[in-house]
Amino acid sequence: MTSPAQARPYRIALVGGGPRSTSLLERIAANLPLLAPGRRVYVHVLDPFPPGAGRIWRREQSEHLWMNTTAGDCTMYTDPSVTCDGPIVQGPTLTEWATRLAAGGLERPPGFTTDEHDLAEARRVSAGWFSTRRLLNRYLAWVFHDTAARARGDLSVRALPSTVVDLLDLPGGGHRLVLEPGFGHLDADAVVLAQGGTPTAPTDEEERLARHADDHGLVHLPTAPTADADLDRVPPGARVLVRGLGLAFVDTVVLLTSGRGGTFVRSADGTLRYRPSGREPLLWAGSRRGVPYHSKLHYDLPGARPPLPRHLTPEVLAGGGKWNLGEDVWPLILREITHAHYHELATQHPERLAVPAREFLDRLETLDWEGPGLKHLVTEAVPHEHDVFDVERIDRPLAGLRFGGHEELADWMRTYMRGDLERRRDEQHSPDLAVFFALLSVFGVLSEALAAGRIAPENLTQDLDRFRGFFSFLASGPPGPRLEELLALTDAGVLRFTGANTAVEPVPGGFEASSDSTGATVRAEALVEARLPRYSLERTTDPLLSALRARGRVRARADDGLIDTDPEQRLVDSEGRAHPMLFGAGIMVAGGVGSGGFSRPRTDAGFFRQNDRLARTLLAPDGSDGSGGPGAA
Repeated sequence: MTSPAQARPYRIALVGGGPRSTSLLERIAANLPLLAPGRRVYVHVLDPFPPGAGRIWRREQSEHLWMNTTAGDCTMYTDPSVTCDGPIVQGPTLTEWATRLAAGGLERPPGFTTDEHDLAEARRVSAGWFSTRRLLNRYLAWVFHDTAARARGDLSVRALPSTVVDLLDLPGGGHRLVLEPGFGHLDADAVVLAQGGTPTAPTDEEERLARHADDHGLVHLPTAPTADADLDRVPPGARVLVRGLGLAFVDTVVLLTSGRGGTFVRSADGTLRYRPSGREPLLWAGSRRGVPYHSKLHYDLPGARPPLPRHLTPEVLAGGGKWNLGEDVWPLILREITHAHYHELATQHPERLAVPAREFLDRLETLDWEGPGLKHLVTEAVPHEHDVFDVERIDRPLAGLRFGGHEELADWMRTYMRGDLERRRDEQHSPDLAVFFALLSVFGVLSEALAAGRIAPENLTQDLDRFRGFFSFLASGPPGPRLEELLALTDAGVLRFTGANTAVEPVPGGFEASSDSTGATVRAEALVEARLPRYSLERTTDPLLSALRARGRVRARADDGLIDTDPEQRLVDSEGRAHPMLFGAGIMVAGGVGSGGFSRPRTDAGFFRQNDRLARTLLAPDGSDGSGGPGAA
């Protein structure tokens, strides 16, 4: 017999229309027939930008901006590798989707459109292609609209192009979402806050530098996603300090060079050259590390992927109380990636060892990682320096180096970037790719441990910055062609580097940069903070999160400043109480798994595991098998 609760439609509101909400929608659609058969469910997606891609991956971006993940490594669908309770519903990777689009075989759900530029790029896409963000936008939009169109009759999906400015509890249960003026309100039984990276207030230093810029007629652009930065304010020919050498730096350089009409040409000897348009500024770039992120690896493992993780496993972190990230977990991270490097070296390149591969592997598997065993093994068995995995040397390549001036530093940087390009394209260095996969496994295990509260708060923000910085530097760098362009810009004199531990200070009439790498300084009329902001609840300017925080409805976690949740992703208020039907997901939420990038197929991505759990909690909030349906009495 159907209860009154079961007979009433069940309403879910997803605040934010980006990849996280799109995946949640797909998981809700997949689980609904099992957990709440016959129950009428409405999913409302609220975002001022079109659904599927949201603000960060919006359509209105320069065609010069690329993804830094290959099309073959980008998927929005589960596959048999994903260990989740919900059904596996396979769908196309970005490569497969583009192939269908190019061949004219793509089903076009209502609300989905493409143009000739999309079709032209789709014809060029391969598994190793770095898609433009504009084409990625179409893939994400297609996933959303296709999921909505394929939903069974008991699931209805509606996208509302509006900003949620407040959230109120209703007397009889449920929530009222207050929309921006002119849009009224929406009532829902369950709400998920999934806004992604929200606009962020400037830091104290950024405010100080901005005041200096205003007082002296200079340009200062604060940290922000590159597509949001007002780079038109940077005048042609100006000397510009660019702080940061990660992906935001690469995108900034692209928009200020080829985005202003400059072109790259290949000379007869194969060298890439840059032809200026005359509209470029003169760029001086620096950061704490002082070198650009390592470029993407452009090959596959010659053998099978290693079994991962080996040392930093969920089982290890599940016991022993809370773990200190710097003292307890970081050594396990280093052990994981070091083991992966040498295991790949021995199994795929045994000829480069000075001892038999089987002996090397046996000793690697049984050595005491706390003692000198690894050092002795490497000294005896690994004769070539380029095969030695030295974390400190990899992480800080400029450490201890001092140059007579910026010209000497530029020569070193050219050699460094050429070497990185060659190595990342050479399968003979496949231990680098094994380390990449080990880092992915570590990232997933650590994210879930953070979400479950297994990591102690002491020094957590500092230690997380250390790990994320190392992970991004090694595993989340630009496509190889982008690094080659940076090299060409360096040869052309358009781009130069300031060195490691770059510091910027306001000086009369400009900004001045110094570093540990040279005794020289650089003065400029503009400063671009080419870094993503540090997301935190206290610094967000998102109207909904600001309103909830002001009333104590949500709180920041003390260790990292992100939105606090319980293990089921329910938001926690200022008194430590979890809201029964108010949830959070994504980069602004503590423990958001896989928030920093797109999920790769066949890797049991934590992004899908977490989204599946949350979807099932939304549909069966009492933890039942769903026989009573969501909200059942």
